Amino acid sequence: MEKEMIRRYVRGEASFEERKLVTDWAASDPQHFKELEQERRLYLALTWHLPEVKTSVADTSAPRGRLISWRRVARIALQAAAVIVVGCLVGTLLYTRRIDALAEQTLAIQTPAGQRMNTTLADGTQVWLNSRARIEYPVLFGRNERRVKVSGEMMFDVTKDPNHPFIVETYACDIEVLGTKFNVVADEANNRFSTALLRGEVRITSRIDGQQILMKPDDVVSLEEGKLRLSHIDDPDEYLWTEGYINLKNKNFYDLVEEFGQVFGVWIEVQGHIEGADRRYKWGKIRIADGVDDALEILQASYRFTYTRNIETNEIVIR
Repeated sequence: MEKEMIRRYVRGEASFEERKLVTDWAASDPQHFKELEQERRLYLALTWHLPEVKTSVADTSAPRGRLISWRRVARIALQAAAVIVVGCLVGTLLYTRRIDALAEQTLAIQTPAGQRMNTTLADGTQVWLNSRARIEYPVLFGRNERRVKVSGEMMFDVTKDPNHPFIVETYACDIEVLGTKFNVVADEANNRFSTALLRGEVRITSRIDGQQILMKPDDVVSLEEGKLRLSHIDDPDEYLWTEGYINLKNKNFYDLVEEFGQVFGVWIEVQGHIEGADRRYKWGKIRIADGVDDALEILQASYRFTYTRNIETNEIVIR
């Protein structure tokens, strides 16, 4: 990717086609995204200062031995003060417009199947994206709120700023936070939404009927038949995916096969009856970095099945 095109993108000068090229390039590889972030931060660093306001004041020096009237001094001082005030107002206006312009520019990240990614937003908020998750966010947050749009599963550790609420927009609900850590699942294709609060306080607002729930730590809110339901976190290890693990506790064969497909980015088909498939694990976890074959071998220790894998089509058939 050409550096000049990337720079045009972060400056907001790229065409629609160029913006699409840059966002697709950044989403294709974590290293590409890091390069884009570096350019963005460099641009912000260079443009963050107010423009200099150059003023000129008429020469007030007087010939030697001649006294300057206090009235003239006062008039010159007032004129200089007026120029400074106008300059500050112009500088502030330009600064505000620059923030608004940057707030209208958006970046998008989508993690490829089978991969995870983490990033830091402009306000210092940490975001971890699970496989196939997507987030859209502005280059610089606006003056009133910090708003992002997400789909898939991700974890947020939000920088506290009471004057600028952080809002996560999903297909089903808006999540409003001040400073907190929480996990969100927003899977519109399967009509699956949930939020688990690990720290802080958030307010969930349904985009369906306006229903609101104020969450406390260890609360879970899920969407069931169009309504929000409040429950509690049964097992904190369920959110170990940010550390590279799949939690086995309380999951049966079919739960894990579905999760393997999502996490490892493969299509898994189950053919026939699997004996004891409804049995649930009491404990255990699988390291994602070991791959799908290792995960299936661990399942074979508890359930009787065989499988074949087609590398070319990225499909697995379990019998």
